[in-house]
Amino acid sequence: MEVCDVAGYEQIRQFAEEHPVQARIIEHEAAIVDLESGAKVFDVTKAAATYIVETKEGVFAVVASARGHLRWRELGRALGLRQIHLAAPSLVKERTGYAVGTVGPLFLNGVRMFFDSRLLEHDMVYCGMEDTHHTLVIAPRLIVDNNDIIGYFNGDEYLK
Repeated sequence: MEVCDVAGYEQIRQFAEEHPVQARIIEHEAAIVDLESGAKVFDVTKAAATYIVETKEGVFAVVASARGHLRWRELGRALGLRQIHLAAPSLVKERTGYAVGTVGPLFLNGVRMFFDSRLLEHDMVYCGMEDTHHTLVIAPRLIVDNNDIIGYFNGDEYLK
């Protein structure tokens, strides 16, 4: 399989400019690599993480609240996915164009998505976007409208 083109900063910036009420990019000096570093820049209770997972059924994106670690086995069963696990960095890069740790919820090159419905309770959520010194602030509905959502789940039920 060919390596996909990454959704670069410019592509995401243009998307945000096209949706000025629903999306914007914030720049920060500190690199955000985890919730602790994110808490210095934004309200992490509104952070949304994008995970790329591999299962017997294929490769999928899972967008969930970043407030805690997911119980993957239970979530996989609820979604009807067998042998769910985080995809290897090489597979993440191959399928999405993003490096692990920089995957955002946009421009995932056709990777189908499961979405945490609890994120829809927020006006805006904070997401990764290919660059650890920039954060995408986006209306969760805009994420849903711009992806192939194949299922919803309540993330609170699967947090450790």
